[in-house]
Amino acid sequence: MVAIFAAIYNAVVALISIRLIAIWVESGVAGVLKALAVFFLTLPGMKSLLDVFTQREIKGFVKQTFSENQETTRELIPIPEKGVNVEDLRKELTSLKGSENLSEEGKLFAYVYTGTGDHIEIQKDAFRKFTQSNLDGVSSFSDQREAGSLYFEAFMHDNALNPVIFPSLRKFENEVVSMTAHMLHGDGNTVGSVTSGGTESILMAVKTYRDMARKNMPHVKRPNLVAPSSLHPAFDKAGHYFDVEIRHVAVDTVTLVCDLDKYEAAIDENTIFIAASAPSYPQAIMDQIVDIAKIATRRNLPFHVDACYGGFVTPWLEKIGHKIPPWDYRVPGVTSISADLHKYGFATKGASVITYKNEAIRKHQFFAYSKWSGGLFASPTMAGTRPGGHLAAAWAVLRCMGQDGYKNMAEKLYATAEKMRNGINAIQGLQVLGNPLITGFGFAATDKRFTVFQIADAMGTRGWKTEVQMHPDSIHCTVLPSHVDSCDKWLSDLRNVVSDLKANPVTEKNGVAAMYGMLGYVPENAIIDDFLIDLFSDIYRS
Repeated sequence: MVAIFAAIYNAVVALISIRLIAIWVESGVAGVLKALAVFFLTLPGMKSLLDVFTQREIKGFVKQTFSENQETTRELIPIPEKGVNVEDLRKELTSLKGSENLSEEGKLFAYVYTGTGDHIEIQKDAFRKFTQSNLDGVSSFSDQREAGSLYFEAFMHDNALNPVIFPSLRKFENEVVSMTAHMLHGDGNTVGSVTSGGTESILMAVKTYRDMARKNMPHVKRPNLVAPSSLHPAFDKAGHYFDVEIRHVAVDTVTLVCDLDKYEAAIDENTIFIAASAPSYPQAIMDQIVDIAKIATRRNLPFHVDACYGGFVTPWLEKIGHKIPPWDYRVPGVTSISADLHKYGFATKGASVITYKNEAIRKHQFFAYSKWSGGLFASPTMAGTRPGGHLAAAWAVLRCMGQDGYKNMAEKLYATAEKMRNGINAIQGLQVLGNPLITGFGFAATDKRFTVFQIADAMGTRGWKTEVQMHPDSIHCTVLPSHVDSCDKWLSDLRNVVSDLKANPVTEKNGVAAMYGMLGYVPENAIIDDFLIDLFSDIYRS
């Protein structure tokens, strides 16, 4: 037996020696050393030893670069209980920005391509006009508007592509993610990234789980995601980009949630993760997060909760006493959550947060490339260059609003939404759909003499910009701070429009009613998709 093992050993050594000689002839000493390094890395235990070494080097670099103690236990930062005064934020801004003037001093050779002059000042003016028009008339938002504008202007040309050059932007992003994760009941393991909006957050979730499946689920040949049909189309966009099939499970026409047996039946060996909304955008309906999380746990699948729409209002509604079913990281089985800062977080466009239960998941989101002649390249999200102004503004608004500000605003918006919903249900021929629990809803026409598309056109003549939907035909309403004052006028105009349509039914279709009416007769979705692409091509024709 010993002789057999000796013969095998000698044969292996001979083969390796022959291979090394061949490499020497082809590539010289450097090639041999590289081959030996690759060989030793494949030995049992070597990868673990290398990981220990690289982690030590990473922690040392971060500690040296950012003056941080990497050994301390990470704790999440909550949104302040009370909003921080604008003047105090201004002092922090001065301190942070004061040490980051490499571009202004002519000492930076990348990342910032702007200088000084009128073209800079007019950009600041444009932003000021945007914030004023976006929040005009909302007196309670004056401090938040000033804080957001202040920070955006100071950091608007800084680039979050390199966190070493702009450490303040790293601070903003880490603290925004931390405050968001704390709001979502994450723990010290919860991590995330700030993105340009809900679509990018969703793209990142799909990309992350696809790449994680490539590593952990080698049997998957054609990856798919299972979700209710009310899920945001950004998931379909992500599926289109990343070659992941999106399996939609139809929602009930009354409850607007899906049958869970059908949901689970749609899962197969190629399913890489499942998803649901908290709430969905069209009618603001909460999917059955707890039950779907049980399916995820039972099937050993990741579970993404899309809270882009209501993620920054639902937690505060719960805190002021509204009964909201569990949907965040308190639910076992939830592995990631997306929530938009630029919706009910009241940050500037565009800003969203994608969070993950732990770092082991988020690592699959990042992209790295080490073969570029321009040096080592890595980025956490889809974008390379990321505007620092949005990070700074989001950080400032979260701290300026404070938990008290968010709770106060949630209470006002919910009261307004309830007034609107009750007013709609009191109009014969209209009905709010499902059981919306937050500050948005959808409503449909139950009277055959008119359609919601005709309502939208008629309300448009009175100055109201109305968002229409299909499957089912409905009108979407997201209640915003400005609606606190305009709600009564909107309801009055809605009652008058419905009364007019009942008395004088419209036979000729124009505007929205004509377009949606035409699309209702097209039997093939692919034809409608082509129509929409042609429409956008025409809209953006220069």
